[in-house]
Amino acid sequence: MATAQAPSRIPDQPCADCLDYSLAAERRRLAVPRRAAFWLLAFVFTATMLGTTLPTPLYDIYQAQWHFSPAIVTVIFAVYAAGVLAALLLAGRASDQAGRKPVLAAALGSSALSTVVFILAPNVGVLFAGRILSGLSAGLMTGTATATLTELIPASASRRASLVATAVNMGGLGLGPLIAGLFAQYAPHPTVLVFEVYLAVLAAAGLCLFLVPETVSPRQRPVLRFAGLSIPERGRSEFVAAGVAGFAAFSLLGLFAALAPTFVGGVLHESSHAVQGGVVFLMLAVGTVTQLLLSGFNSRRVVMVGLGLFLAALALIVAALSQAGLALFLAGTVVAGVAVGAVFLGSLATANRLAPPGRRGQTISTFFVLCYTGLIIPVVGVGVASDFIGDFPAVLVFSILLAALCISSLASIRRALFPR
Repeated sequence: MATAQAPSRIPDQPCADCLDYSLAAERRRLAVPRRAAFWLLAFVFTATMLGTTLPTPLYDIYQAQWHFSPAIVTVIFAVYAAGVLAALLLAGRASDQAGRKPVLAAALGSSALSTVVFILAPNVGVLFAGRILSGLSAGLMTGTATATLTELIPASASRRASLVATAVNMGGLGLGPLIAGLFAQYAPHPTVLVFEVYLAVLAAAGLCLFLVPETVSPRQRPVLRFAGLSIPERGRSEFVAAGVAGFAAFSLLGLFAALAPTFVGGVLHESSHAVQGGVVFLMLAVGTVTQLLLSGFNSRRVVMVGLGLFLAALALIVAALSQAGLALFLAGTVVAGVAVGAVFLGSLATANRLAPPGRRGQTISTFFVLCYTGLIIPVVGVGVASDFIGDFPAVLVFSILLAALCISSLASIRRALFPR
């Protein structure tokens, strides 16, 4: 058995504190204080992530129009995650090389293209293209925005950057289903109007990004190739354990985002698009609030508590589906939100703490690779298995596997917190 490494602090200085002359001149021209730029970027991050979950409560409508199975919904969702992984693996170091703003701008551009595709989509095949573009947008945004938020504030406040990054990530993901569900239930042309409104949101995000200063110097031409995963030498075992915890959290998140509307409508017999989108929002909103409440606590302990609650959430969800009980399902949703919020907060804070300054973007992208892998294999497995063995047995098997991952990660993080 490998010996757990003793926790150590890695010196870190935000690049914004050591900008070269040209970058400093750019900041003076824009005259945007770093604190203001920090919150402008938080809005850009939120807006991008919001767009990635807008289609969630609309899949029932698409299914009625184009007659495809729930398994296709999971494949559409997995295609999105594959786009995220492609961006993270091929462009994980792009923002370390070319600068943060060009990559962030590319993320917004990809999100806008995805939105246009959804507006014009004539069939289910085109949805795949839209979701790939959406995935590329999220993959470019997550690691880069997290790194930039860390660099826009002093090193002593790096924990705040991790908190805001996780909160806006999860908050944005939650707002998408809520907004789209309300449009689907109460507005005309639900599969078009919500995306047209979102284009205006992206335009505002683009203006905000223009005012954010660059934090990387010197800059060079990016190389878009698989540069390998960056796992820090110091704290390697703890980083991997945090990545496994993130994988489990995103697996449960993916189950809700891809299948909760179908389960709520088919198993729990609730046909309202607003309610279906609201269930996904409830989980993510609870997760965001949890992150705000737990931000002052030790990140390792936060992850351990989250993983413990994760097991309770899985038990509640399985029980709810076995009894077709909406109240029990909502209780499981709330507990799952607390668990996912705590696990994501603590694990990202760990990755952020262990990331070397010169490879921060690549290291954080590696963490998100582990997380977004959880949106592909388990979720597709549940969707495909549901067609053969039914919804409940598929979710039961999924829950048992997730519980095993949680216990493994919990043991590893406990060894890092209490080394022998």
